[in-house]
Amino acid sequence: MDEEKIRKLATEGRYEFSKHAERERQLDMILVNQLEDALKNCEIIEDYPDDPRGASCLVLGFSGQRPIHAVCTIKADPE
Repeated sequence: MDEEKIRKLATEGRYEFSKHAERERQLDMILVNQLEDALKNCEIIEDYPDDPRGASCLVLGFSGQRPIHAVCTIKADPE
């Protein structure tokens, strides 16, 4: 995974939520713009290259002072 690519895609609004991610976002009362802020400045804290669902990573970013964790995957090279 590549932090810069995640940051770029978040900045460009080129992402989507899984059903599970959307449910968790709502339960955690995280606004979409807060998640975008966190992803635009995120750091990878765990990498899961061999995940059976596809390579992914856990990132940590902040929206203001609020820490936000997200699991990200890039399904295909978007460029």
